[in-house]
Amino acid sequence: MEETIAELRRQLEEERQAREEEKKAREEERKAREEVELRVQPNTLFRLLDRCHNSLSQAIRVETDATLTTQGDATDPVNRLYPKRIVPWVDFPKFQEQVWRKFDRTPAFTSRALFPSDTQIDYIVTNIQNRPIYSEASLRNFERDTVDNFVEIVIEALRDDELLRHEFGIQGRVTFYDRANLSETSLENSLEQMNL
Repeated sequence: MEETIAELRRQLEEERQAREEEKKAREEERKAREEVELRVQPNTLFRLLDRCHNSLSQAIRVETDATLTTQGDATDPVNRLYPKRIVPWVDFPKFQEQVWRKFDRTPAFTSRALFPSDTQIDYIVTNIQNRPIYSEASLRNFERDTVDNFVEIVIEALRDDELLRHEFGIQGRVTFYDRANLSETSLENSLEQMNL
């Protein structure tokens, strides 16, 4: 009789453990599903900025083996934009605070999920990691993938928000062109329009 009771207790304990393990497995599956769903959901502005800073900027790889980099003379800067001198931007912290204050006045915008998902950003990170910068062209590609495209997306979202469009003085679209494909005339006209 005692053996039967002990056997029943053992079976009950095994069933309890099996139910707990099943419950734990369901919970882990639910968490994994939620994590996958979050990774494909669009990001908020601050999440996008965080991911760009912590993922994209950390993924940059520069080719250090000189035999694998562009060879020859440096690019001739004739008819190209480049800085003539570099000076400290002393007002930057003040300017940056003004920008963040504008966003603080519009929490509805910063909490909306309007921007590329973690999955999309991870795809770009993978491409960056697999393609080290070894030439001016590869640097241009890196800059386009990690800066230009995201700036265009953010400016577009700001432009679509009436209050922020007014706050930031956005009057049109921002489009970055590959200057290597522009004719000299169109580049000169663009510069004249910018009153540089």
